[in-house]
Amino acid sequence: MALWGKRTALSDLTRTALLLTVALILSWVESVLPFHIPVPGVKLGFANIVTVFVLYEYSFPAALLFGVLRALLSSLFLGRLSGLAFSLCGAILSVAGMALLKRIPLFSSFGVSVCGAVLHGAGQLLAASVILSPAVWVWLPAVGISSALCGAITWVPFRILRQSAPRWMPKKRQNMKKE
Repeated sequence: MALWGKRTALSDLTRTALLLTVALILSWVESVLPFHIPVPGVKLGFANIVTVFVLYEYSFPAALLFGVLRALLSSLFLGRLSGLAFSLCGAILSVAGMALLKRIPLFSSFGVSVCGAVLHGAGQLLAASVILSPAVWVWLPAVGISSALCGAITWVPFRILRQSAPRWMPKKRQNMKKE
C-alpha cells in the first residue's frame, strides 16, 4: 500500500524522508535556541513549516501521517516523551483544520498557516485539559494570540520554500493548484 498516493516511487519516499529529517532538525534547532515565548506550550513552530509544505505539495493524508511521524520522532529524539500526547493532539487538529481551510477559497496559505498554528495550540490545550485539568483553558486567549503571531512568522519561510520548490521537486507534482 502506498503512503503518498496510488504509487510511491523511491524518489518520493526519499524526498519525504528528507523533508521529515529537515523537520526534525528544525525541531532540534528550536529546542536549543534561547528564545522562549512566555505562554505555556507555545513555540515558533519551525517544523510546522515543513508540515504545511507537505500539505500543499502532497495531500491531506500525507500531511497527517507526516505530522504524526514528526510528533512521534521529535518527542523520541528530543527526550520529550511526556509531551507526546500534547504534540500529537496539536498536530492532528492542526493538519485536519489546515486541510479543511485550504479547500476554502477565502483562505490563502497565510490564513491556513496562521489558523494551523492556532489549532495546534488549541489541540495542545485539549490534551492538557484531559490529562491535567480543564482549568488550562484559561490560557486560550494567550495561546491563540501567540500562536497566530507564530503562524504569521513561520509563513514567510514556508512561502520561500514553496516558491523554490519547482527547482528541486519533480516536474509532475500532485497538487499543482494555485493558492
